[in-house]
Amino acid sequence: MEYKDFSHKHNLKNHQVIQGQTVHCSRCERLCLNNTYACLQCNYFLHDYCANAVRYIKKHPSDAKHPLVLIPKPTYCSGSFICNACGQTGSSFSYCCVVCDIDLHIHCAFLPLEVSHKLHQHELKLYIGDPNKKDELSDEFCCKICTKPLSTRQFCYLCIKCEFGAHTSCATNVVKPELYVDAVSSANPGTTSSEPAVVNGLTAEEVIAETYNLQLQMQMAQGLAQLMASFNPSLN
Repeated sequence: MEYKDFSHKHNLKNHQVIQGQTVHCSRCERLCLNNTYACLQCNYFLHDYCANAVRYIKKHPSDAKHPLVLIPKPTYCSGSFICNACGQTGSSFSYCCVVCDIDLHIHCAFLPLEVSHKLHQHELKLYIGDPNKKDELSDEFCCKICTKPLSTRQFCYLCIKCEFGAHTSCATNVVKPELYVDAVSSANPGTTSSEPAVVNGLTAEEVIAETYNLQLQMQMAQGLAQLMASFNPSLN
């Protein structure tokens, strides 16, 4: 079975990763361990959930006002982004809202809302961090799995009753791409449809174009503000 990905020029085929083979997904940059979609000619591999990731998420818990758009490359001058969910950097695909300054790895965008872990008797619920808030957790509040500090700026799993918290990467490696699939965002990104999905009157491609344009405008405005401040130190 062949698959046509919107971001790659060749068709992809099913590929089984063999033991000892080190393969990274070209979309989320994580290791591929089992079945993948692959273009061996270009050394291009995709997890199943990455290959079938929707082009945008209409309503994600991290941003109820705007759709998160799947973009192939960060639009920042640095060429990378910091994921609001896990706090790690990325240089490939992300779900992005330039208005709210949100960037998520693909796998972080589809974290389960609740998980179980052998170290705790209750279900752990996904807490959506706020990058604009000061870190409200005390120094003593650490991940109960790895013992490293937790931050309210990022996603984590919590049992409030027991004050049990864990980093998302420590609590689970499960990805649930079906969580936010609805009538608007369910179009398979690798197929061609005569009825393009629409968000607020725009097709997915138009939403993506608007995202890039808005990001560029924001960067230009920021650069102009920095330039003006450099001529007038009293503005700093």
